[in-house]
Amino acid sequence: MATGRESNLRVGTNDREAAVAALGTHLAEGRLDITEYTARCEAATTATTRGDLLDLFEDLPAPLPVFGPRTPKSEVTRVPDDNPLIEKTNPRRTKVLVLSVLGVAVAAVITVAAVTSTWWAVAPILLLGFVFIFAS
Repeated sequence: MATGRESNLRVGTNDREAAVAALGTHLAEGRLDITEYTARCEAATTATTRGDLLDLFEDLPAPLPVFGPRTPKSEVTRVPDDNPLIEKTNPRRTKVLVLSVLGVAVAAVITVAAVTSTWWAVAPILLLGFVFIFAS
């Protein structure tokens, strides 16, 4: 049974897949029968911690699942703000786009209101227009 701080770390999909691959090796070498292999694979796919995965290999020799190194929070890589691969939004372009969409929506509502003679439908657009103007 796995003990210690490392055994309580949560595992990801890659860790679970590595454990299933190692179990497949043990099946191929005759250490596990198909029913035991199936049960251990099901347990591996639902494992949440490294200890859960290591418990599946308690009675088996190598290969065991190998986990990547634990990355402390202080070593987490951050993407620099000046990365040329990340597109930065242009506030002016965003405002122009929003105003264009709003203009088309207003024109459509006014056209529908004029054709159907339901001028009361323009009131919500006017209200939204005032809110938008005062908010910006």
